[in-house]
Amino acid sequence: MAELDQPPPSHPVLSHPVPPRAGFARGLSGAAVLVALALASAAAPLMADGAAIQRLDADPVAAALLDGRGSLSFALLAAVLGGALGIGWALLAWLLGKLSDARAERRTIAAAHRLAGLPLALLVPLTGGLAGGLVGEVGPLAVVTALTAAPAVAALAHAELSALLRAEFLTAARAAGLTEGEVLRRHLIPNASRPLLAAGTLALPRVLAAESAASLLGLGLPPALGSWGASVGLAARLGDPVAFVPPALLLALALWATCAIADAAVAGNRRP
Repeated sequence: MAELDQPPPSHPVLSHPVPPRAGFARGLSGAAVLVALALASAAAPLMADGAAIQRLDADPVAAALLDGRGSLSFALLAAVLGGALGIGWALLAWLLGKLSDARAERRTIAAAHRLAGLPLALLVPLTGGLAGGLVGEVGPLAVVTALTAAPAVAALAHAELSALLRAEFLTAARAAGLTEGEVLRRHLIPNASRPLLAAGTLALPRVLAAESAASLLGLGLPPALGSWGASVGLAARLGDPVAFVPPALLLALALWATCAIADAAVAGNRRP
């Protein structure tokens, strides 16, 4: 089972880990950038005349910020769903190991490891292309997008949970005479929340990238909501560099910020 307790392939362990302060600073910078993007996108209507913006006539920066409202809100929704599904997957594997045997746990989490190595992001445009009307439905699209991130979250959450279960303070608590229920309530649940939430942040950059790629092909969010990926794809097809640069730059910043937050959360949880 040792090989299953390692982080998923998408997040290899570095031979020279980033210093804790540097990782924290990078995560803090990512959070600041993401908050700034969210606030600027929320205030985008104030940059245009009137309550509505005709995208073809709008200022490219204002239009790109408007698109950010769709991309960021959808990414947050899908990330919460994907993180919850992934954490639930890891907890289910652990529970099967407790109630059944180690083989059930290994098989359950091995499926997550295998799926995490596959290009699941292709399911988002594929589903949109095959299901036609599903493209205009945010809820089903969010579920499909969340499912593409859940295996990676499950693999990492299980690795973090397995490391926690081997911690010395749990052994000491059992040696002190505490029952399994008391160990679970007093020690395991409070200490498991941080690593599991850290694993859940891995879903945010994945769902943002998956949605942007699908929208780039015209198979993602409906046009009424707006998406950086859709705007980048439209500008590229029209050969309009003025309309291309703002959404591409904002999307790149958002992807960097979400990756920085996820990496900092995971690295911060592994500090000695």
